[in-house]
Amino acid sequence: MHKNELIPRLSRTAIFDDFTREDYEALVTYLSVHKVDEGSLIFREGEKGTRMCLLLEGRLEVYKADETGSAKKITDISPGKLIGEMSMIDSMPYSATVIASASSTLVMLSRDNLQRVCEERPRVGNKLLWKISHLLSLRLRQTTGRLTDYL
Repeated sequence: MHKNELIPRLSRTAIFDDFTREDYEALVTYLSVHKVDEGSLIFREGEKGTRMCLLLEGRLEVYKADETGSAKKITDISPGKLIGEMSMIDSMPYSATVIASASSTLVMLSRDNLQRVCEERPRVGNKLLWKISHLLSLRLRQTTGRLTDYL
């Protein structure tokens, strides 16, 4: 996918809602686009996390191993959502397995490229890190809210 095709698609996602055209043009040089078939493994729980993905099109399923090691489906991922951002930020293993449940298009950002963005384009890197931080905070608040139902 050419960067001129990628920029309008990124601009329609919530995480990039306040990025400027110049921000997109700087960012796309650090991203890679991958098309995957239904059934493709995106992340495996327990493997070292080195990248995050934005789902542009398709559908993903997220599985978490229970105490017996059996995989339990915990959610579906729809276009416009990020996955893998926790592991990319903290360098810990992926906390779940993600599989494409349909042919999908993913935009990937590696940890190395995130570091490069922050060094080479600090304004864009800062903006991206704040967006990821905001997303992680929202997810933690949602999880905490759900947890209180079980206490």
